[in-house]
Amino acid sequence: MRAAFGLVTGLLLAVFAVAPAAAGDLYTVKGVHVDETAKSSAEARTVAQAKAQQLALGELLKRLTLPEDWPSLPQVDARTAQDAVRGFAVASEKTSSTRYIADLNVSFQPDTVRRMLRARNIAFGETQAKTAVLLAVLDKPGARLLWEDQNPWRDAWASVDLADAMTPLVMPMGDVQEFTTVTAAQAVAGDKAALAALATRYGTDEVVVAQGVTDAAGTKLDVTLTRYGAGGAEAPIRKTFAGQGADFAGLARSAASASLLALGEPWKRETAVRAGEKAQLTASVFFSGLDQWEAIRKALGRAALVEGMQVEGIAANGAEVQINYRGTPDKLALSLAQANIALAQDADGWSLRLR
Repeated sequence: MRAAFGLVTGLLLAVFAVAPAAAGDLYTVKGVHVDETAKSSAEARTVAQAKAQQLALGELLKRLTLPEDWPSLPQVDARTAQDAVRGFAVASEKTSSTRYIADLNVSFQPDTVRRMLRARNIAFGETQAKTAVLLAVLDKPGARLLWEDQNPWRDAWASVDLADAMTPLVMPMGDVQEFTTVTAAQAVAGDKAALAALATRYGTDEVVVAQGVTDAAGTKLDVTLTRYGAGGAEAPIRKTFAGQGADFAGLARSAASASLLALGEPWKRETAVRAGEKAQLTASVFFSGLDQWEAIRKALGRAALVEGMQVEGIAANGAEVQINYRGTPDKLALSLAQANIALAQDADGWSLRLR
């Protein structure tokens, strides 16, 4: 029998709107590199900043969408990018009398970007997965590197914007304790206990092992990406990257950036939603105190797929809510699970509780 919750005067009974979430920093693209020359440094700066906005918007659109939809993405010209920009910041810059070199962080207006994609009926995701710890292992002739200072594969990943990806990652500190917690051999073998111990240190249960194998010339890089979690290992993602000349650092940076995008693809397939996919459900919320109720309410407010919620009744240890959302119940449940909220259905109907 579905739990019934009577109205209690004065206890959060009003309808409150939940604005569409911006999914953390998904709408910020960091480290956009530009290098422009013009008649003056001021003119070069203006040209570079406009180019950075275009490059960043193009990168953002790919971040949110699936590869098969990329040919249908809107053309990004200077006006389109400028209209979508929310702001930008200079991470680093160098100037001369005629040249401007910089790395810029560009943020976009979520609603503007959403309208672009919905107008073309392109599915896009806004739910970030739980953060995973990244272990970058490099195999080269005669050596396997993980924690060593001279690990260009690790350096390449450190140069990528890991926090704002669909599947965000964190680089471990690499201190003495971590040296002994996970070795390179254990990382490649997927040692469950070792990986779990490292993940716990960073408040997660997810680890991504990015193994790169290169040749003696450093012109080829075979990459295997494996995500390990509480449910075991996911199917590995394998990519091969080729470079020219002796610039292995450049090859590694390109491979790391493309690999991060590839990591997000399976996740986007589970969470992406098209325009018009809207629904509503009523759920019983179970909690042991107002602190848990507040945690659940805030999680619903932050969930990318939730567009609004109405509290229909509340009591000391439960409530009944009506949720307006985009997508399917499975996608909503997956989105809420990233905030440790369980959405389930049984014979009594839908229920919500802290995991």
